[in-house]
Amino acid sequence: MMRPLLLASTLALSGCISLLPEPPPPPRVFALEAGQVERLQGAPIDAVISVAAPGGERAILGSDMIWRNGDELAYVAQTQWSNRASESLQAALVETLARQGRFRAAVRAGDARSDYEIRWDVLDFEVQESGMNARFVADVKLVSAVNRQIIASEIISGEAPVSDRAAAIAAQALARAAREGSARIGAFAADAASADQASAASINR
Repeated sequence: MMRPLLLASTLALSGCISLLPEPPPPPRVFALEAGQVERLQGAPIDAVISVAAPGGERAILGSDMIWRNGDELAYVAQTQWSNRASESLQAALVETLARQGRFRAAVRAGDARSDYEIRWDVLDFEVQESGMNARFVADVKLVSAVNRQIIASEIISGEAPVSDRAAAIAAQALARAAREGSARIGAFAADAASADQASAASINR
């Protein structure tokens, strides 16, 4: 008498399971990398530069992509970076500095001894609804790794148009904006370090 009841219970449970909603599709994942980088004009700088992890709001430095409408921040649905934006932006800037070729070497902060360090806070990294453009903005400081003195500071930005609301287009535009910003940070750091070394050389004469 027990077997029919057990079979009926099993069928009932399987029926309940089949009524559950289907799981959502996995998010589309996009890489945030340096891409192609042009070499900078100018004399080589005999110095190692390191890049600290960027500071900034947790929302814009996570793995989700941000769409901004006025003061409202929203995540781009079913879309993520392949890594946290903070880690990818740091790695992309290190690679950009290395490929630009002005410094003897570029490393992440803590990986090797350096002469200069880039410290930065990412202020914006999002698609802005009002202008349909991707925007990257960072408050960047070049710091002497020897005495921790700030050599120079600047607000640096990069932008790229967003032609429609497709997730892939938003991701590509954000990556282009970050690459443009990284290239400008590299040029800023090279110019500031070059000026600092020229000033030090003139004092030592």
